[in-house]
Amino acid sequence: MSDRPHKIGKYTILSELGQGASAVVYLAEDPFNDRKVAVKLAKSDADMGEEEAKRFEKLFLNEASLAGKLNHPNIVGVFDAVVEGDQQYIVMEYVTGGSLKKYCTETNLLPVRQAVLVIFKMCRALDYAFQNGVIHRDIKPANVLLSWAGEVKILDFGLAKSVGGDDGLSMPGQVLGTPHYMAPEQWGDHQVDARCDVFSLGATLYHLLTGQLPFPGHNAQAISRLITEGTFTRPRALVPGIPEDLELVILHMMEVERRFRYATTSQVA
Repeated sequence: MSDRPHKIGKYTILSELGQGASAVVYLAEDPFNDRKVAVKLAKSDADMGEEEAKRFEKLFLNEASLAGKLNHPNIVGVFDAVVEGDQQYIVMEYVTGGSLKKYCTETNLLPVRQAVLVIFKMCRALDYAFQNGVIHRDIKPANVLLSWAGEVKILDFGLAKSVGGDDGLSMPGQVLGTPHYMAPEQWGDHQVDARCDVFSLGATLYHLLTGQLPFPGHNAQAISRLITEGTFTRPRALVPGIPEDLELVILHMMEVERRFRYATTSQVA
């Protein structure tokens, strides 16, 4: 028996699209604009402590405020954000097709040319975000949608931060991001800049081209060690058909020392 809500605010729920640790995403109908939308509803957990609940609320408000001010064809549009008592949700553009995650297996890789085009569009979107004062901090295949029509859309700005600003999410010793794709500087209490998105984008491109994670550790500690040491197999050793020039770009994106990395995704593009 489904506990899916019939309505969230004014939006009629049609089906569940997916869920993570902190939220469920539903396909819904917007009756006022006669369009389908994706509604991201924060999970309410009775066992959650007050501090944790406040942090999840911050994540939601952070995503709504930062993503809401970005208007780019390769960033998922945010239409509405509501915090009503215990109910918190964000209403976003609905994109058919699913995430890049399904193209990260050796049996279902995108053609090299298409993978490069996807990353090129992401570079443009991330550079636009940076020019508008936003660093994403959680770039990974699961956070990029590829529509049936070939549209590329970056989503989930929950961990994003304003350039030069305090995100209000970080606490000493706390790691923010998805371990397998995180830049070395994200593992410590370092100030991050656009180069952390460059690194994560490089790790994403590596996964798209090879079907394998560049840093395949079984726990955060093991992954952290591989990343901070820069220990990974070169892409062409796994897939010899990857052009040599493209491999050099990936290696430059994934430099451990950020001063040797591309400074911006615009340079990568």
